[in-house]
Amino acid sequence: MMGRPPPKQLYPQLMELPAMTPEARSGIEADARARINAGNAALVQAQDDYHRAMMTQDTAAMVAAASRQRIALGELESGTAALRALAAGKPPREIALTWFREQMNLAQPIGQVDEAGGPLGLSWFHFISMAVAALFAFSMLAFGFGRHRRSVALVNQLTKTPPAARSIAPAAPPVPRSSPPSPTPPPKVAELVTPPATPAASGVWSGMMQVVAIVRETPHVKTFRLVEPNGGRVPFTFIPGQFLTFSAQIGDKTVRRSYTIASPPTRSAYVEITVKREDEGEFSRYLHDKVLVGNTLQVRGPLGVFTFDGGNADSIVLIAGGVGITPMMCVIRYLTDKSWPGEIYLVFATRNTDELIFREELEYLQRRYPKLHVVAAVAARSEGTAWMGLEGQITKDALAHAVPNIQRRRVHLCGPPPMMDAIRRVLTELGVPSDQTKTEAFGPAMGLVPPPRPSPAPPPPVSVAELLQRVETGIVPPGAPEAREAEAGPATATLSFARSGKAAPLPPDKTVLEVAEANGVPIDYSCRVGTCGICKTKLLAGQVTMEVQDALTEEDKASGVILACQARSLTNIAVDA
Repeated sequence: MMGRPPPKQLYPQLMELPAMTPEARSGIEADARARINAGNAALVQAQDDYHRAMMTQDTAAMVAAASRQRIALGELESGTAALRALAAGKPPREIALTWFREQMNLAQPIGQVDEAGGPLGLSWFHFISMAVAALFAFSMLAFGFGRHRRSVALVNQLTKTPPAARSIAPAAPPVPRSSPPSPTPPPKVAELVTPPATPAASGVWSGMMQVVAIVRETPHVKTFRLVEPNGGRVPFTFIPGQFLTFSAQIGDKTVRRSYTIASPPTRSAYVEITVKREDEGEFSRYLHDKVLVGNTLQVRGPLGVFTFDGGNADSIVLIAGGVGITPMMCVIRYLTDKSWPGEIYLVFATRNTDELIFREELEYLQRRYPKLHVVAAVAARSEGTAWMGLEGQITKDALAHAVPNIQRRRVHLCGPPPMMDAIRRVLTELGVPSDQTKTEAFGPAMGLVPPPRPSPAPPPPVSVAELLQRVETGIVPPGAPEAREAEAGPATATLSFARSGKAAPLPPDKTVLEVAEANGVPIDYSCRVGTCGICKTKLLAGQVTMEVQDALTEEDKASGVILACQARSLTNIAVDA
């Protein structure tokens, strides 16, 4: 109540009591038990708050909860000490001094000198502790002094002009007395010291990473958390939207597959990939069915240009389909971790409500960050679930309503190729310029293969030597297979590998990379979707179609370089592999 002095704490009350009367003992015991109960309740609440903060990775809340735990523990210990002293039957003043010594970590009553005291009237414990501290301080001073001397010597050595340079340097012309000498600017550090070349931290890295956690996101999707096996930081840096390539020995062959990093660069202790189990996906089935916590995986990366870190735009529109949400989630986590000031729009489409990956986290982030706007659409509602969002495909009107003034915003689009084709048409109708749209397909893109029609028998295979001769002369003889194929339409062509000296059928639905793998011709690759450029190969003869060519520069196209993972053909071709 207002005007009443605050109640005295336990220690002052004990100091003022001349003797332990029954009433005083009852009051002290009640106060001690009240402190124990209050401390215990506060400790439990602080532990719960710390656990919730740890689950949401809110470091500020974790620090505050830890501080409350220490305060509650001190109150709990003080009440317990009072009850223990009462049970021993000590006078009030001795109880208070005993409690105070325990709180201050004193080994004996104040003012009492140890009978077996050490030098200068101190106990041996205090004397040894002070001696160790003094020795440590002296060692640190000596270390700092030696380090300073080495630094000065190194700078002198680096800035010292070599004698040969002094002997061949031309003499400076004399300065006329009529004009004052112009001051010489001090040399820049880069002119004095040329650091040795080292690999960039953001370059492509290769090594082993360990799986430390596996989380099931949906019935068919899992998240795998990976760390550096020795407990260090992630051994590479990346930009939101880049991917890693994983390799594993599956059966009798090495299989590679690329997965986008779903965790943001702001969390440098680990990286996460979120993978959907595909029945035809050899590597996704391996991850879901075979990989366990504690296993290690061969990793290479990061790679990819489907990135956004908040620069060069004041807002971003992220449109994702299915597991194409993973690069978008990396961007969202990064921008919210950095408190990016721009507007973030996420439009997420999936087959049903059970396949809404990261649903709970997106709901949490949307509540926490008002500038994050999430619109989800499902093709069908899962049985027994409620859904208040969009149903069916994302239409022009739905997208215009979800993202105001979309024609003025930067758009990133990622998902299955059919979904991306439909959204591209919608964006064009809404007036979004093509140079403001960035895309990445999930899964191998389909080649541009015309519909089949009746045709004669497939042309005979053409040797590598014959194809190369045609390239050199520029002449296609009459009746050659190319001429017949132009008239006959699609058929199984021949793919010749010049360096390997092999040739194999090239069906219209197969890529150069797939045929090379089937015939033991080594062509390196990573993403298999036309964005990383690892599978660049020189085309020596013939023509190919490629749906995705993001990794090819204008120079590559002019010099006949193709992407083996995308290249398909209906005519005989030869490649340098």
